[in-house]
Amino acid sequence: MHTRCPAAAAQKNRPKFKVLDEETQFDIGDKGQEIIERAYKRGHKLEKEHGGCCRCTVAALQKSIDFIPTPTGKQNCGAFTGLGMVIGWLCGANKFGNTKLSHTLIRQVYKQFEKEYGSVLCEDIKKKINRDCPEVVARAAKWTAEILLRQFTNYQ
Repeated sequence: MHTRCPAAAAQKNRPKFKVLDEETQFDIGDKGQEIIERAYKRGHKLEKEHGGCCRCTVAALQKSIDFIPTPTGKQNCGAFTGLGMVIGWLCGANKFGNTKLSHTLIRQVYKQFEKEYGSVLCEDIKKKINRDCPEVVARAAKWTAEILLRQFTNYQ
């Protein structure tokens, strides 16, 4: 017997992902305050039960706002996205617009992903590693630590 995944079923009812612009509008009727409160409650509950501020915020928004897509596997690996956030924060917090160093460092980790997994896409990596995401996260953290230490300390 095959059971349907509730998340997959919910995704079918969502509009296909598209890039939004200033002209994009969705009709939510009079449900604005209800959606906001639902996002608040879900965010609080998810973080309290599972931990992980970033992922719980994303999940709360995805579960509350219909036009936010859920992952399909065609997005970047979460570990790669997370390391990019850290590098971007370290290298770009005071120099808005100057992204040369952050791009250089992220590119170094990107090359590690390409060498090890052939891609930075979640779907591709999962096929290669038999869904062993803890190992991917561990390697991403290791590679990023090495690169940051080489760049910002006397570590060689």
